[in-house]
Amino acid sequence: MKLCPSALALGALVVATLHAAPATATQSRINAMGGGVKRWTIEDSINIFDFPSLLVRHGNETYIDNLSVGDGFPNGRFGFHYNLGDDTVLAIFGGHVSSASRAPTALTGAGTAFDTGFFPAGNLITGSQSLGVGYEASQAPEADGGSLGNIGAVELRYGLMFATVIGTSTRLGVAFTFAADNDDVEQPTGSKIDRGGMLFDIGLGLGLDFTGSELELTAGVAFGFADDLRDATNLATNQNIELLDHTSTSDFGLRVGARWTFDFFNQSKIVTYTQLLFGSQSTTKLNVVPGSPVPTGSYSGIHWVLGADLRLEPFEHVIVSPGLGIRFAQQTLEGTSQINRDADLMMSLPFYGVAVDLRVADWLAVRFGASQSVDIIRDSDTNVSGVGVTNQRDYSDVNTRFAMGLGFQIPVAESTLSIDLDVNPDWLVNGPDFVTGAATSGFGLNGALRYAW
Repeated sequence: MKLCPSALALGALVVATLHAAPATATQSRINAMGGGVKRWTIEDSINIFDFPSLLVRHGNETYIDNLSVGDGFPNGRFGFHYNLGDDTVLAIFGGHVSSASRAPTALTGAGTAFDTGFFPAGNLITGSQSLGVGYEASQAPEADGGSLGNIGAVELRYGLMFATVIGTSTRLGVAFTFAADNDDVEQPTGSKIDRGGMLFDIGLGLGLDFTGSELELTAGVAFGFADDLRDATNLATNQNIELLDHTSTSDFGLRVGARWTFDFFNQSKIVTYTQLLFGSQSTTKLNVVPGSPVPTGSYSGIHWVLGADLRLEPFEHVIVSPGLGIRFAQQTLEGTSQINRDADLMMSLPFYGVAVDLRVADWLAVRFGASQSVDIIRDSDTNVSGVGVTNQRDYSDVNTRFAMGLGFQIPVAESTLSIDLDVNPDWLVNGPDFVTGAATSGFGLNGALRYAW
């Protein structure tokens, strides 16, 4: 999927004479416009994963989205939407994506500072706030074939979504997503490791259409478990044994959110939004040496965001979306080994950004975005080996992000084929490395292919 300028030029020549089609929308498009909360505020098919009631506006399409350059194929996600009626849509979707892990750091003592990977998305398809099913394997005795590794690092995710219109102004959506991973390992020494987990996510969406405004409400819950089950053979006695340090993990997540969109001026709108996420994970090592403490660990986090964006259309085929907001996030990591407690706090006061979607031709769109957050951070940990001494560090940070991308529209009979590319912004500064000699990574970051009829 790595693309070069000559390939893009060839693609442009192929479609240059074709007539325009309506703008389409994918995760890669949102990434090219800055990502983050823009996924909520810019009207886009990716909205359905946060607000299932919006599915009624995105029927009859199929897509492969958020394909990451540099990762093995398959990755990203796919979907198929079908209109069951004028106001009813059914969607099947899935993904092959990596998971994050949290609670085992409480067991191993590798406590970390605030982890933004926990918070931004809030559901299984775009990223689970309930921490996923992946976690770090425990260290079993080497003589028995134990190993240290990552369990469930890659998940297969599948989902089903349904939305319909009730009456004349109410939309209802329901989503169910299932994630699972399993890893069976039989080592030459005779040991056998069976490790993996499951995670379930249920989401509800309610949309209300008023004169001059619309309100989207959403709520969801996620729960699951993961286990590390081990059996081995003692090479000296040839007897079956049960290894120490089996690990059992449970996950829970909860989310609520709302988006209220108001007509502003001409085709412009004001989009206000809020979201509250909560997630937790607990881990226990089983079958430890009798009489010794049972290592346990827990992780919990909360994230709240409030903000507003303008969605302006100053000219035809031009969308400009500035916005700002505030964010509060807190995580707590607790365990019974090295790190007894690691409590971190972050406040973004404020974060702000702008996104632009500019259709420069019937078949070509240029997109870019920038965002910045002013973060106040507190790291606090209490170390067992330090006899309960608490260390605290307070500091502030400013994070800046730039993004850019391209979009191509190819009409096919009465349908539309679209290609979205999230492009590496370093190319604006460094240029191609074979020309400038500057160290520049690949041109494309991720991409999407979508067909709508």
